[in-house]
Amino acid sequence: MKKYFVTTMICLVLIASVAYGAIIHVPGDQPTIQAGIDAAKDGDTVLVADGTWTGPGNKDLDFKGKAITVTSENGAENCIIDCEGDGRGFYFHSGETNKSVVSGFTITNGSPNDGNGGGIYCYESSPTIINNIVEENSVSRGGGGICCIFSDATIQNNEISRNSSSNTGGGIACVDGSSPTIQNNKINGNSAEWGGAIISKK
Repeated sequence: MKKYFVTTMICLVLIASVAYGAIIHVPGDQPTIQAGIDAAKDGDTVLVADGTWTGPGNKDLDFKGKAITVTSENGAENCIIDCEGDGRGFYFHSGETNKSVVSGFTITNGSPNDGNGGGIYCYESSPTIINNIVEENSVSRGGGGICCIFSDATIQNNEISRNSSSNTGGGIACVDGSSPTIQNNKINGNSAEWGGAIISKK
């Protein structure tokens, strides 16, 4: 009976660890945000410490299809991804769903070469984007702050400000059949040729 009880408890602990996932600390466990993502498995959380994150491994961040949460320890005001005028914050392009979550970052100074999504670009992916500050990013095509192409992303409780596009959607661009959920965001001071705040078109 005792052996059965111990075996059962071990099984329950293992099930709980799988259900809740691991927490990967950056930089405690991994040196960069991308390294934390690469080390994560579905259900894990990548927890990023306060500070300004720059350089390779801390921009153009790619979930690679993983159902994980990447979040800051103490909110967007304290955890900044500075793209330094080259690249973007996050690029979702591997079929991510709403179980892929990015939360609690300031994403700034993005300017990607492909011209879409200065802060965040969702292509054929539908992640959850919540509680971020996306500001002062710029693009030549669509979505100075966030660009959604063939995407049903969830975009909630973000501040999206002072982004710019030479073409469409200074704040957010939703194009090519995208139907994102956009709720309770503060969107101001963005500029574009068409759709300074948001543009939606097929």
